Amino acid sequence: MPILMSTRCRLLCLGLLAAALAGCAGSPGGARPQGAAAANAASSADSLAQTSWELVRWTQPGGALRDIPHGDNGEPVRLTFLAQGKQYRVNGFSGCNRYMGSYKLQGGKLYIDAPATTRMACVPPERARLETDYLRGLAAIDTFTLDNGGAPRHLTFNLRGGDVLEFARRQDPPTP
Repeated sequence: MPILMSTRCRLLCLGLLAAALAGCAGSPGGARPQGAAAANAASSADSLAQTSWELVRWTQPGGALRDIPHGDNGEPVRLTFLAQGKQYRVNGFSGCNRYMGSYKLQGGKLYIDAPATTRMACVPPERARLETDYLRGLAAIDTFTLDNGGAPRHLTFNLRGGDVLEFARRQDPPTP
């Protein structure tokens, strides 16, 4: 019996390790910048810091627009980039829950790690699907664009599956 228990324990530990490593994976290849403004942003770790964005358009492969419902209190889907010292974080609202994670601009690419979320119930099924797809999408960005390098107002993520997420800049968070 003790041998069986240790085998189960080993399998459980291996499973937990695999899950932990998968959760840390984020965007494996990183998002490549498209255009001069995005390339400029990708060259500096602080270029997106202290900016806040609202998801305003979601185009699916083939051109169909996806509905982007707001939360129960009217809160839109948001993405905020924050930097404090050498810590680069993302957070926001994904339709039902708040999320947080990290990001980096390295080697000319943008990486957003798989975010952690709160666990609020998401009753409307369309909002639950949007939230799941949005959070997966943050870890599957193929390319990104900005409308200009100085004070960009428009950010676009082109996902590996063909979806396009468009964000409009909103009031930036205060500098720490």
